[in-house]
Amino acid sequence: MKQELTADALVRLVHRYYPSGVLIDEPRYKDSEEAQRLEKLLQDRMQHMNDWERFVRRLHDEFPGCMLWDRTLLQHDPCYICQVALPGVAMGGDRYDAVVCMLSLLAPAYALYATHTLDAGALSESWIRFPPLPPEFQAHEAKLAELIESTFGFTCLSNDVLSTPVPELRPRTGHFALGGARLIDCLFTPNRI
Repeated sequence: MKQELTADALVRLVHRYYPSGVLIDEPRYKDSEEAQRLEKLLQDRMQHMNDWERFVRRLHDEFPGCMLWDRTLLQHDPCYICQVALPGVAMGGDRYDAVVCMLSLLAPAYALYATHTLDAGALSESWIRFPPLPPEFQAHEAKLAELIESTFGFTCLSNDVLSTPVPELRPRTGHFALGGARLIDCLFTPNRI
């Protein structure tokens, strides 16, 4: 049976992994049944990363000449993350453009976004964008989506679902007061660059 990925269903799901109404720095946060469940899941996934590691190797093959960064930090966030730079991006250059894929460990779901940084003195700029991505990012977006769906069978979450508030929860990372978190923060990570 395929898991329902509506906003309501996902809000119910994240309540299984984050304690309601408790701030991260309160002792009862870490001791809660929800936080313990999330910690157990993350510890298990850290021991069994073979599928993800194979996928990252495949991305290296599928995106020749493109820099890749596996930004997965399972000690902190319940997701795998990889950035695939657009062609022509070089280490130490003044321009950085990439498509970022995030795969949730809590639900069979993923999200993609584009990140852009230009550091050329007075022309400095930085942004992230969710679909629809700018035209120069769309080939990477389509290829990543196809690879994720064919490898893992995951579903891409819409911007509306990702931005659904979960006001009574606080993710393990990020600087949120109660009321500031959204599904994207709880299913993946609040740290997007």
